[in-house]
Amino acid sequence: MRFRQTGLLLIALSAAACAGDSPTDPTAPTGDSTGDSTNVVTITASGANPLSIQIRVGEQVLFVNNDSVVHEMSSDLHPSHLGCPPMNQVGSLSPGQSRETGNFVTVETCTYHDHLDALNPGLLGTIVIVE
Repeated sequence: MRFRQTGLLLIALSAAACAGDSPTDPTAPTGDSTGDSTNVVTITASGANPLSIQIRVGEQVLFVNNDSVVHEMSSDLHPSHLGCPPMNQVGSLSPGQSRETGNFVTVETCTYHDHLDALNPGLLGTIVIVE
């Protein structure tokens, strides 16, 4: 029974993420018109902040692990990670480590999670790519 509840929760969370529903509005793009990005997602024991970020086509997002444990930030869908390939360049981050995504080149909404804690709602995020 617990497996079924967990499975239903995962399906519900995935559906919400795919639909772009988010409890908070995405932060506005902070890069400049040349594509240089200052977009940062910080990971702490509380989760990722911001959970939803908006960037422009061609930009990247820097993930910073300020937590005391390893996080492996990956594109949805779990466990295939095929939803948004630029996200997968972040990968495993040890405490204190940071790494950028690849360049997002398509107007779309990408969702991501921590592969090591895939059901943690504080680590389920959205990157909205706009023109």
